[in-house]
Amino acid sequence: MKKRVFCSLLAMVFVLPLTLNLASAQTRLLMGTGGLAGVYYPIGGAIAKIITSKVKGIETTVQTSAAGMENLRLLSMKEIDMGLVQNSDAYNAFNGLLFFKDKPIKNIRGIAVLYPQPIQIIVRADSNIKSFYDLKGKRVGVGAPGSGEETTFRRLMSVYNLTYKDMDAKLISLAEQSAQFKDRHLDAMWYVSGVPASGILDVASVLSIKLVPISGKERDDLIKMDPYFIKSTVAKGSYPGMTADLETIASPAYLICLESLKEDDVYRMTKAMFENLNEIAASHKQGENVKLETALIGSTIPLHPGAEKFYKEKGLIK
Repeated sequence: MKKRVFCSLLAMVFVLPLTLNLASAQTRLLMGTGGLAGVYYPIGGAIAKIITSKVKGIETTVQTSAAGMENLRLLSMKEIDMGLVQNSDAYNAFNGLLFFKDKPIKNIRGIAVLYPQPIQIIVRADSNIKSFYDLKGKRVGVGAPGSGEETTFRRLMSVYNLTYKDMDAKLISLAEQSAQFKDRHLDAMWYVSGVPASGILDVASVLSIKLVPISGKERDDLIKMDPYFIKSTVAKGSYPGMTADLETIASPAYLICLESLKEDDVYRMTKAMFENLNEIAASHKQGENVKLETALIGSTIPLHPGAEKFYKEKGLIK
């Protein structure tokens, strides 16, 4: 009996370090997403679940955040390993433009362009606001200070020759915009988001709304000035009462990561993601737009070598 106990203890002495080594071999990654009511959170959650369940040795956890601009800040400080951002913000961060003029973020690399994020200007159905010009003199939610939404709003103002002095701009979050719009403290909301956006659906459940187009010369001038923007359409039926397609522009959602991640890890994560697109599509309506053939359209920063290897295998890069 004593001999058997001794042998068991001896086995534990050898097995325990091996177990600890195996546990320590597990790579744990943190992905910045967005708020619980947004699109980044469910899409990011689906991608994290795929990586954790399909990629051996890698466990990925999602973290809620104030979305793209905060994710870039967290990546710059290496507090997260991956994040969902607007492709325009990734471009500006990497190249030291706009809010990043004094502090470019060079430690980021692209993994995949996920889906378009159309600009959506929401007004009440009986509003006389019919174009971006008509926001002059109105109470307009433009996003939280320094957010991707606010950055994009500033770019639009530049081509329409407007400034914040021309309107009563409210620098508030998307959730705050929805609440204030329902209470009639705003004349217009400003969303750069996947469709349908839960905040807009929430407003449409209590008020009749319409969307304002972005089209014509101003849209074309903006795309020439900022090539990371693309033409986009919000399809009819996306929101209650929407009976026709709406022309606008979009800044696609972009999954990026730290440059320091291992090439093989990123290769296997990218491969697993595109081999399980059905799980991403099931997480949110916008997930249906995540496709291999559009994974590089709107890519605005250098790709991570692991992602690049995958796209070369698939013939998207020669």
